Amino acid sequence: MEYTLKNDFLEVKINSFGSELTSIKDLKTNEEYIWQKDPKFWAKSSPVLFPFVGAIKDNRYSYNGKTYEFSKKHGFARDYEHKLFSSGDNFVEFVFSSNEETKKLYPFEFNFYMKYILDGRKLRLEYKVENLGNEDMYFSLGAHPAFAAPLKDGMDFSDYYIEFEKNEEGIAKVLNGALIAAGKEENIFSGNIMKLSKDRFINDAIIFENTNSKTVYLKNTKDKRVLGFNYDGFRYIAFWNVPGAEYVCFEPWNGISDYDNCSGKLEEKTGIEKIRGKEIYTRAIEITVFEV
Repeated sequence: MEYTLKNDFLEVKINSFGSELTSIKDLKTNEEYIWQKDPKFWAKSSPVLFPFVGAIKDNRYSYNGKTYEFSKKHGFARDYEHKLFSSGDNFVEFVFSSNEETKKLYPFEFNFYMKYILDGRKLRLEYKVENLGNEDMYFSLGAHPAFAAPLKDGMDFSDYYIEFEKNEEGIAKVLNGALIAAGKEENIFSGNIMKLSKDRFINDAIIFENTNSKTVYLKNTKDKRVLGFNYDGFRYIAFWNVPGAEYVCFEPWNGISDYDNCSGKLEEKTGIEKIRGKEIYTRAIEITVFEV
């Protein structure tokens, strides 16, 4: 089911299936900032990544002496209907809970909450993971919104660039298929500007760890349109598109694909988060559509 949040500036739409953000429209310019799904390239717009980010080596992992088969990339939360938990004039919140099917893949009992809050020209996405069990719970969390680039005719993907709020070394992880290549890095850029081009993501996602910046901006060389993205509280930030598609994904992660030399033990997984029994974990991102 689709839910709508609207004020004088923006109209936002969220689908309860996967708590997926499907639209951010600027009501002044009537421009759509979220990629409108095209199965030719990618049939998602902003999937939630939980309880894993990326791929699991050999499609299996072990925990407490038991092996679990897990072939889904980016977890399974995006593949289920989420229930409406609460709503108001400027917010809507969903919950997705563990069930007998999820426990065959992932042994923990949880509630996963996804809340969208519209405030002026800012959309805040709040994530909450509640451990319903008494033992430690291991998980990863990530966001995956795809922003339209270009927004309008007469512009090209290569007119766009990503601006970091602070200077960066621009050292990225190197992928080995869907996994992270151990001991390998690549210099993507230096400074605070990463230019986009049609072949920028020819080798899949570009992943940075522990950036100096906590906010990045999507800008272009043709006009003054700016989209701001705050990911404070996330260890990784990745960027991705399918070459030829007119979008770029901003992906803050707490967690990452398995390394190609990993042990396969969940407790030893690089970037994994852990909360104690009955504990609650929260994170948030903020998307700002600046006025033209």
